[in-house]
Amino acid sequence: MQFVTSQKSEYHQCNIFMAEDLSLLLLPTLFSKAISRTGVVWKRVIADGEGKFASTTYQEEEISDVTITILHNKLEHFFNWLIQYSQSNSQVSIHRHHNIPEELLNHYINTVIIEELGAGEHTVEQYLMALRDYYNYLAMTGFTNAKDIRVKPRLKSVVKKNTKRRTAVKYLTPDLRSILYRNTDSLRDELLLRGGGELGLRSKENQGLLLDDFMVGNKKHLGFKSLFLQVEQHPEQMEFEFFLQGRYTKAPRNSGGGESRRLYIHRSLLERYKTYYESERPESTENTLLLNASYSDDGTPIAKNAATRAFTRAKKKVLELQRSGALPDEGQMLEDDHTGHILRHSFGTDKFYDACKEYRVKIDSVTSTSPVYLLVAKLMGHNAKDNKAPETTKGYIRSCHIKEAFLTGVHYA
Repeated sequence: MQFVTSQKSEYHQCNIFMAEDLSLLLLPTLFSKAISRTGVVWKRVIADGEGKFASTTYQEEEISDVTITILHNKLEHFFNWLIQYSQSNSQVSIHRHHNIPEELLNHYINTVIIEELGAGEHTVEQYLMALRDYYNYLAMTGFTNAKDIRVKPRLKSVVKKNTKRRTAVKYLTPDLRSILYRNTDSLRDELLLRGGGELGLRSKENQGLLLDDFMVGNKKHLGFKSLFLQVEQHPEQMEFEFFLQGRYTKAPRNSGGGESRRLYIHRSLLERYKTYYESERPESTENTLLLNASYSDDGTPIAKNAATRAFTRAKKKVLELQRSGALPDEGQMLEDDHTGHILRHSFGTDKFYDACKEYRVKIDSVTSTSPVYLLVAKLMGHNAKDNKAPETTKGYIRSCHIKEAFLTGVHYA
């Protein structure tokens, strides 16, 4: 599959749109040349009549360099989506994009940008602006007919909900996660938090970390005792698999069980689990790895919300350290409304971000049927039906931009 990139050309004083094979996309490049040279776009004005009797004119409107950059970025996203869409629709082609139906442009805005990617008001306006300005230019210069691109009335409330939902920062940087781990009350609590931040475990799923080997159907799976032996016997091995059974995961309503999945445990984390088992875990006949350790209930299985409570205790300590100035000012700060579940969300964001890099796709180009979406859904235990990931998975797209902002040192607001 080809990918479209938009690169600044100092010689031509505009952005050049090219496919991966370096072939030129002429029309978007001409558009870029026009807006970069004049500093204006052309807004469609309809007057004198209705329907087919209405006359259409185009009025110039000045734009800033920032707006020009936004137009380039949003068009690049649109072209990459169109290439992906054309793989399953032979009637559509990137080379014939100037004449694609108005209905498909509105499908892109309403279904892809709003419903699938969950874009809020500001982002939707940017995509609308990019498509309208570009297709206005094509219509004005005679390359296509005028296009009416708009948000469907029924989705305007969805856009507002997306805007409200996407205001919360649902990502903790690795540095901040490390500070939280260091401020837990015990090794067990550290592991409860690391289970969320490094394995993507929900709080209750910690109950599914079993010591003894077990059978699921006709297949045997290794418990943590066997994994501890593997650590000793294979010093070169850096990753170990554990099968988390569906009965310990989040189950859909009216369902007998949740989604089973494999956990990929890094050697350093597995060694910490081993240290806990050998030095801190109470004597018990329970098969669950992580146990309570208070005076009144030594050796009993942890509660479903044990990780949530451990996070709350650690958060209280870290917030106090921040207020007292005991932690560096640089980097992400912990907030009062951060919850333990954000550790799991941060794990999913990291995996989503890394998968985008591996598959060489742009974060905003990922849709619910793409390999990245399906891979992350599998790692997170999201139930993907008909080879399509559920709504839940798309939240990591927004968080990837937050992660990227922290990586580049740009404040995210």
